[in-house]
Amino acid sequence: MSQQYGTPQQPPAQGGWGPGPAGPQFRSPAKSSKTQWIVMGGAVLAVLLIAVGVVLLVSNGGKDDQTPAGGDTVTPDPVGTLYTPPTPTKPVNTKGPNDVGVEVGKGVWFTPAKGWLQGPDKTISGKYYIMQEFNKRGLIDGYYWVRQTNLYDAKGFAEHLVDIESNGFKNVRIGKGVATTCASEALKACYALNYTADVPTASGKLLPFRGFVTAYQDQFGQVTATDAGLEARIYNRRINELIAMNNSLVKSYL
Repeated sequence: MSQQYGTPQQPPAQGGWGPGPAGPQFRSPAKSSKTQWIVMGGAVLAVLLIAVGVVLLVSNGGKDDQTPAGGDTVTPDPVGTLYTPPTPTKPVNTKGPNDVGVEVGKGVWFTPAKGWLQGPDKTISGKYYIMQEFNKRGLIDGYYWVRQTNLYDAKGFAEHLVDIESNGFKNVRIGKGVATTCASEALKACYALNYTADVPTASGKLLPFRGFVTAYQDQFGQVTATDAGLEARIYNRRINELIAMNNSLVKSYL
């Protein structure tokens, strides 16, 4: 037997009105004529206020700012700050006609003398050149080392280098330091020191040694020092090469 499916029938309510297909029905009370006039009056007033606002906006040119009373002025907020590059305190280093050979830095150059080679240790600060001993690979007769600093003045750096270079030497004798006349107006202080010592070798033999340090301080406080030395047996024969390298360095300041 087939069963019929459909919307179940609701039993009639007990007393009163039934719910009907859309639920209980309520009758809205009738609006009075007084209420309608109030609503119409409010709409007219709103239209008038909008019209007045449009007139004021047009008469002000669409601007929001107002002229303050009492002669006050309004300063607008800054929209940003323009970047102004700092004025350089030091001149830019450019290569001049006397800047030849090897660049040390800060506009300082020198020209190695013939036969002097750059040291094999590339980790050494500054520029380090050596004079190899004739027919004895790995041994040197002398060195020429150029370094720069801002931590000392000319005198202080020269004395510092002599102290550290002669450390480990034997029979060290340091001469009296001399404040020399600078050959360039770009230099404000020049200082020189010389010393003698005996250098121990691997075999324990002592080699007489002569060296000197010269330091040059420029107008910005940068100090460039040359630290040079030769075995005493060839000092008189090679000293002019060291002097020539020093002179080429000073010339780069001109």
